[in-house]
Amino acid sequence: MSQDPKAVAGLVADLKMLAAFETAADWREQKAMDSAFSALSWSDAGVKAALPEYLAASASERAKVDYAFNAMLPRPPQDIDGRQAVMHTWIKARLFSYNKAYPFQFNPYAQ
Repeated sequence: MSQDPKAVAGLVADLKMLAAFETAADWREQKAMDSAFSALSWSDAGVKAALPEYLAASASERAKVDYAFNAMLPRPPQDIDGRQAVMHTWIKARLFSYNKAYPFQFNPYAQ
């Protein structure tokens, strides 16, 4: 492989910022919440392009993405701040773009 695996790095970076945001929200640290929210990959063109597609996708198209997301983040967003739900949607759009390019395979017995 001669290409840099930016997909994994982007996902991990976004998950780190979500964890930082949730921790700051638990402690009611507004500045830390703002910092974590701002540090998400909002400028990622691939996710920007996938976001409207993800939002318009049918339930069956979103099922794999939601399954993958819920495996990583089993808790729904808290009611503390609506930005957490926005971050969840952004990460789901990222996963949607990955699934579109390289379809997820969750069945270990499928060939």
